[in-house]
Amino acid sequence: MTNWLITVLAASLGFTAQAADTDFDPDTGLRIHHYTSETPMDVPGGIRVGAAETKALADAGAVLLDVLSIPSGRYDELDGTWPEHTPRENIPGSVWTPNVGFGVSEDDMQAYLAETVATLTAENKWHPIVVYCIKDCWMGWNATQHLAAMGYRSLFWFADGTDAWVAAGLPVEPSEPLPVNVD
Repeated sequence: MTNWLITVLAASLGFTAQAADTDFDPDTGLRIHHYTSETPMDVPGGIRVGAAETKALADAGAVLLDVLSIPSGRYDELDGTWPEHTPRENIPGSVWTPNVGFGVSEDDMQAYLAETVATLTAENKWHPIVVYCIKDCWMGWNATQHLAAMGYRSLFWFADGTDAWVAAGLPVEPSEPLPVNVD
């Protein structure tokens, strides 16, 4: 059967080609491929919020966790810095923890996320945390679920991230990725 016929039949039966089953880990349900595409309206373990809610949460003392990835993917193993990254303008007060939102995450990145958030929340699992990235990025969706699996219970996913923040006329400031704690 030709591809166009399969597409027509699938569409007539109500199927869409938004995400293939192979884009998600079969065990966890987390996104593992094509991280820059339209995201869903909700996230397991968290509540989706917009710019106004994010600002209110930030003003109330929530942790703002930017999880935008760094394409080079690696930090310096001697000092934990991220030597190859594009400059980033970020929500004031945010902590940028790159590469913690992959669906299948390396142990060092999960430890980096766990240690960072434990410090930022003083190990309070109910401290509000806003996780974000940029519009149409699955890193925040995955990272929210990573945090929920770690036991955090006041999780908010700012799905449209800095794109919506800037569009709302809110200020940004230069940001540097938080170094990984290397031993």
